[in-house]
Amino acid sequence: MTATSDFLLADARAALRRRLAEPDRTDLSRAFAAWVLREPGLAAEFASLVELAASRKGAQQDFQTVAILGYGSEAGILTGEQVEALRKGLRRQAGREPLVDSVPMAFCLDAVGILGVALGVRIIADAKTTSEVVRWAGRFLKTSYEMERTEDWQRCLFAAGDRQLGSPLNLPVPTSAAVADLRTALITRGVLGTVDDTQATVDAEQTLRLAYLEPQADLPGDRAMLRLAAVEFVIRATAPIVTSKAARSVGLGSSLSPRDASVHDVIGKELFNTHTNAEIMKDLKLRKRLLTECKLESGDATKRSIDRIRQAKGYPLSRAVANKRASRN
Repeated sequence: MTATSDFLLADARAALRRRLAEPDRTDLSRAFAAWVLREPGLAAEFASLVELAASRKGAQQDFQTVAILGYGSEAGILTGEQVEALRKGLRRQAGREPLVDSVPMAFCLDAVGILGVALGVRIIADAKTTSEVVRWAGRFLKTSYEMERTEDWQRCLFAAGDRQLGSPLNLPVPTSAAVADLRTALITRGVLGTVDDTQATVDAEQTLRLAYLEPQADLPGDRAMLRLAAVEFVIRATAPIVTSKAARSVGLGSSLSPRDASVHDVIGKELFNTHTNAEIMKDLKLRKRLLTECKLESGDATKRSIDRIRQAKGYPLSRAVANKRASRN
């Protein structure tokens, strides 16, 4: 990177971080930022927002409340009682009428909220709840995605939500360069599946280009948090290539949920640096400890936890471990 691009990147990151302090952000927007960024300074606020959301009962348990719990569930920070509050909220939400006189309710267009609800459905993994929410979302989600006023960054979130529900609508992820940062952030969080290394590299480069060239103050708040998460991930993933004064000007986060922290302790730093996800998950002793000590029962849940830890701690991604080993042979 040149001195000019270093300066531009540092300026963009500072501008994006200022957006975190905006006073008019909703509880859902604050929870979403904490979910996508996973930084130590946001962990206490995230837990507080989840606790407040779980305490709401009946009519107070609105769409945004359920979405907050959904993000908390994917981050692994819900207690058993809070998980039950999420389950009840999802069932309640699935009973709400999405259209009034053929006009969609406001929540139908809330892409951040839809993704949170869908994440909650995936984590709860209850067949009846999933069926009810899929039927409910099927009444409006495709229309919301296709509306002319819907922006591509929102379509990325709608598509990610569809994937959490099992892709019943097969909503495509926008492929334009303008949302490369969205794809990067959502893939990092494990909600868009995977892409080949070439496309990931192209999106990473475009993520930084967008940060250099576009004024961050003009972005919608939630959009800005996704860009910040993408930029931070690219810097971390490409170190030492982007290890410069600009990359260090804002501290990188390494927050882990209690369960992810336990998973980290079981696996250990050395294995994260030398083994792929598949190799870690094949170790029978580790699998037994992850089941008994961390309550990780499925391979998918284990992989998501490992990926979150790699991202938060700055460990090499699984494919980077494999590529480094292949280059030695």
